Amino acid sequence: MLYTLAPLGISLISLGACGSLPNSGPTESEVLNAQKDPSKNAYGFGIVQISSDLLTLISSERKTPLSSLETIPPQRGTNESIGPGDVIQISIYELGSALFSAGGSGATASPTAGALAGASGESSAANLLLGNSSATLQGGAVATLSNLPPMIVSGSGTINVPYVGIITVTGKTADTVATQIKAALTKKSQAPQVMVRLVQSLTNSIIVYGDVKTPGRVILTPNREALLDVIALAQGTQHAPEDSIIQLTRAGQVVRIPMTIPENDPSQNIQIRPGDRVEVIYKPRTFTVFGAAGSVTESPFTSPELSLAEAIARSGGPSDGKADPNGIFLLRYEDNNIVRRLGLPVSPDSPVTPIVYQVDMMNPGNYFLAQHFVMKDKDMLYFSNAKANEFYKLFGLISTIIQPGITAGYMAK
Repeated sequence: MLYTLAPLGISLISLGACGSLPNSGPTESEVLNAQKDPSKNAYGFGIVQISSDLLTLISSERKTPLSSLETIPPQRGTNESIGPGDVIQISIYELGSALFSAGGSGATASPTAGALAGASGESSAANLLLGNSSATLQGGAVATLSNLPPMIVSGSGTINVPYVGIITVTGKTADTVATQIKAALTKKSQAPQVMVRLVQSLTNSIIVYGDVKTPGRVILTPNREALLDVIALAQGTQHAPEDSIIQLTRAGQVVRIPMTIPENDPSQNIQIRPGDRVEVIYKPRTFTVFGAAGSVTESPFTSPELSLAEAIARSGGPSDGKADPNGIFLLRYEDNNIVRRLGLPVSPDSPVTPIVYQVDMMNPGNYFLAQHFVMKDKDMLYFSNAKANEFYKLFGLISTIIQPGITAGYMAK
């Protein structure tokens, strides 16, 4: 019986040598050979050994996508400019017989004047309204305050002021418009003083939406808010910054970066301009595990930063009975700037190139390197199969086939 099974055993050994036994993936040598074979390496991936020099190179990577938007010329002026759709309030102060007296009141008796005087710490409201103490008491003159109805700036950027006419205000500041109105009233009114303020400024606003607590319109101020400022004004993000992507649209250009970049690099926390659109996108970071690691899994980071050593530990590490600790690979689409500095060819039609990083866990020193190698979103870990695993599989298959024959032979005796 044993002799009759010998040819079958030989055939199975030959079958195993051809790599026909089931596997969870290639061995280390098969991965290395595939990289050199153009027919198997259609994506043109390169293999790089993880080393201290590699960690230095990757840590020196500096992304500056947001600062590039600052070279775009402003489309709507500064945060103080007036534009179509804005609502402005005009207040006019006059001495003696006033042009606007029908809608006005004595400045010294008006609630507005009193509030202004109280804010200034002066005892006389007229001192504040006229901006000059000698004029307030001269001849017992009375200053009259008139608040014109709120005015909406037309689509053509103009407003119509009584006794002044239609004036263009687009692109001007409130102080500039006040000076313009005062100059027009000087020959018609006695010592006019004009104050203009923005009641509602659509021109100096942006839209913040997406994964923020209070999406909507954020009004910019002369304080010149930065990117993280406007997100904070929208009550912040719903999730951790490490799992958030910021998409900034300016003048038709779109830049998308992790929220941690402007947080860690102040040069990327750029000033927001009127008309910008900021979207916060929730994108949880994950990594996947393949090969001889027990099972194929997808795991979230669940921490601000995850090292290669931590990722290997979370996956359970290479299986003692199946994996080759010499052949642990990390697959990543790496930025072309890093790939060029590694001396490898880059993808001509893409800003990223597939790279396979290899770490030999049989070298104790590589455990320290793995602690400092930072994982990125959508990284793939692959634990290669051990060559000896093929023998054990083959031996188990032969034993499964031969064992019933041996048992039958003993029973026949």
